Amino acid sequence: MDIFLTATEARHQFLKLLNEVKEGERIIITHRGKPAAAMIDFERLQLLTELARLWQDPQSLGHIRAAHEDLRAGRVHRLRGVPTVKRLVDLARKKGLIKPSG
Repeated sequence: MDIFLTATEARHQFLKLLNEVKEGERIIITHRGKPAAAMIDFERLQLLTELARLWQDPQSLGHIRAAHEDLRAGRVHRLRGVPTVKRLVDLARKKGLIKPSG
């Protein structure tokens, strides 16, 4: 849930807000009644930065679109349990997507 505060309120409650952000809250700081800034946890910032980088890379965006089309067309493989690298490679070999190791 987003918490909206004025800049003055945020300044007075900064340390409390820092703890709330660490617990997953998003803080929206307003200035003259309009959203002006946001406080989010550092891990979320890193994720958003990496996602933005992917969306700006034409090759990555092409892979994302292709994966989305595969998903919409039903070209998916369901795995039970944790999808480890070994299990994914074994499945790809079984489906003929990669060559068997020799």
